[in-house]
Amino acid sequence: MPIIKAASGIEWNYYLEGEEHSQVLFFIHGWGVDGRIWRQQVKYFSQNFKVLSIDLPGHGQSSWQKVPLRVMAEDVRQVLGDLNISRLTVVASSLGGLLAFKFYETSPQVFERLILVGSMPKFSKSADHPHGLDVAQMRKLGGQLNTAYPSIINIFFRSLFTQHERESRRFKWLQKFRETDTLPMRQALAEYLDILEQEDLRHVLKDMRLPVQIINGFEDQICTRETVAYIQAALPQVRVDYFKQCGHFPFLSKPHEFNQVVDNFLKDTK
Repeated sequence: MPIIKAASGIEWNYYLEGEEHSQVLFFIHGWGVDGRIWRQQVKYFSQNFKVLSIDLPGHGQSSWQKVPLRVMAEDVRQVLGDLNISRLTVVASSLGGLLAFKFYETSPQVFERLILVGSMPKFSKSADHPHGLDVAQMRKLGGQLNTAYPSIINIFFRSLFTQHERESRRFKWLQKFRETDTLPMRQALAEYLDILEQEDLRHVLKDMRLPVQIINGFEDQICTRETVAYIQAALPQVRVDYFKQCGHFPFLSKPHEFNQVVDNFLKDTK
């Protein structure tokens, strides 16, 4: 279990495959899962890339301390430095995308490309931002962590898939596989919900000068098609691919198709 202890005191667990390759793909997972969620992508891309994924603090095998998102971004920079990685393509899902935005704000020179999956620079709705999640619902989920943990994690995870996905053989396999996963820390999950409610990184969009790809489930109820349209308007260079009959995790439901879209983007933006 490789660990790097950052300046914040957090011990970051990471997974590194394909070390003989020079180009780097860096995968960042979302809320309530861990770095192993990218198994199918790591297996595929490590044939031609150095593939790095991490467990976010409080998830998987990474330790937890309450720190701002900015400090997590600084920690990520340290992890990359310790691994002698100076340039990379980031692939980020959901909450992981918010960390990617913060990391880009502080270290844009590290980025070659950015691939977002069900993610956005501001997750909570507000008077000037009609996209994203209802704050009352986010706080309700936070309250359920105190009364229904850990069952609420499985309920929430299931809700991120469409009915079509939930009826598939692959979803049954995913559910079985999740039984072996390490549960994230309840306190960490609650704190991340606060981060998701409070962080507003919309200003980062106007400074982005790199190739960006969005891969979204057509029926994603968190990062909706309206949210994607908002990002498209702010980033004229962005490429968008939708996966029909998919929710928040197209890379889990349709890993081969997802990997092909990523592969095409990487080849087209060499």
